[in-house]
Amino acid sequence: MFFSAIWLYGSAILLIYGMATRQPSLTVLATLLLLTAGVSSLWSRWSLRAVSYRRRLSAGRAFRDETITLGLELVNKKILPLAWLEVEDEFSDRLVAIDRRATPASAPTQLLLPYLTSLRPYERVAWTATLRCPTRGVFTFGPTTLRSGDPFGFNRRAERIGALDTLIVYPRLVPIDDLNIPPRGAFGDMRARNAPILDPLRTVGTRDYRPEDSFRHVHWKATARAGGLQVRVFEPTTVTQLGIFLDLDAPQQAWRALDSIDFEPLVSVAASLAAHALDARFPAGVYSNRLLVGSNRTLRVAPGSGPAQLTKVLESLAKLSPFATVDFAKHLRAETLAFPWGSTLVIITATMTPALAATLEALRGGGQRLVLVCTEGVAPPPVRGLIVHRLPASLFAAEAARAQREERSARAAAREMALAGTGTGAARRG
Repeated sequence: MFFSAIWLYGSAILLIYGMATRQPSLTVLATLLLLTAGVSSLWSRWSLRAVSYRRRLSAGRAFRDETITLGLELVNKKILPLAWLEVEDEFSDRLVAIDRRATPASAPTQLLLPYLTSLRPYERVAWTATLRCPTRGVFTFGPTTLRSGDPFGFNRRAERIGALDTLIVYPRLVPIDDLNIPPRGAFGDMRARNAPILDPLRTVGTRDYRPEDSFRHVHWKATARAGGLQVRVFEPTTVTQLGIFLDLDAPQQAWRALDSIDFEPLVSVAASLAAHALDARFPAGVYSNRLLVGSNRTLRVAPGSGPAQLTKVLESLAKLSPFATVDFAKHLRAETLAFPWGSTLVIITATMTPALAATLEALRGGGQRLVLVCTEGVAPPPVRGLIVHRLPASLFAAEAARAQREERSARAAAREMALAGTGTGAARRG
């Protein structure tokens, strides 16, 4: 505030002195000062009254490298005009503003989209910003700070609007062919979706032995009672569940995550395999020992094949963080207890530890079909029937090149902001 108590008291004393000594010049000067201070204070006090601000995203969901449009709108719903109005809207520094310059915010991971305009009585001003989404994650827009005051700039007021909007950026989907995985053999020799599978854990009765029956299915107690060979009759099931398990543990320390250059391609592989399975109408789910952002829960999407399953998988992978509370081998063993016999388990990993190899051996012994999707440097364990797919090195090289480009762009943008300052851009008035 420009007019402090010294100005006000001094003007009042000057007014009294000018009137007492009958000096018109001092009286007029003191009166003008008091009137200016009063008008400035009242104008500033009412400047942000009946001013509405709205933020709209063109989409609440996007894939990596896609762009969205951020629509912003100001409305002055009163007769008092505003000579100037400054807006600062916060957003994550992992999003890139294409057509506007962003400035650093007080928070180290946030940026500001500034805008300076004026508003006539009952006027609306709208403008847009185009943002690119180079990284996967969950991003928040807001809060927003509005600043205005009197036309002379003597008094200012600020108001913080806490309305928030959320943008979820999905991992990038990669064609199965680009992963060196044949589409038909991605999950092994899968039976037809409606073909019955006999579950050996569910016996519904016995019958006479036939030549094509296996001796492993002979029910010896029933044979003794009946006086002839009897075999078990198993309950048929058509449920062939697919579990995709994402291992992001570092080679040496399980509680640490891989470097982001190796981290993100594996997340994209998990998303791509889930999308491929759901497109083929297999009930698929995704698991990982890593925590979800903003919670203490690990990634766990139970197998399903409904229309919302792919969205649930992609949103969960978008929220995946690099933090874990348990090593992957223990997590894999615990989560697979709920899978029925004959299910397919896909393990995506960039490392192979003795604990993980032992877990794979135990799962294979329990009647599960295992598919290992790994990087070129991983030595698969000698597990009978293990299907191995190796990811191409170009997948990780492309991620490294992308990270270098983003780092160069961020440095160039920082230099440009430091030299050129903040731009305002054009707006639509109504």
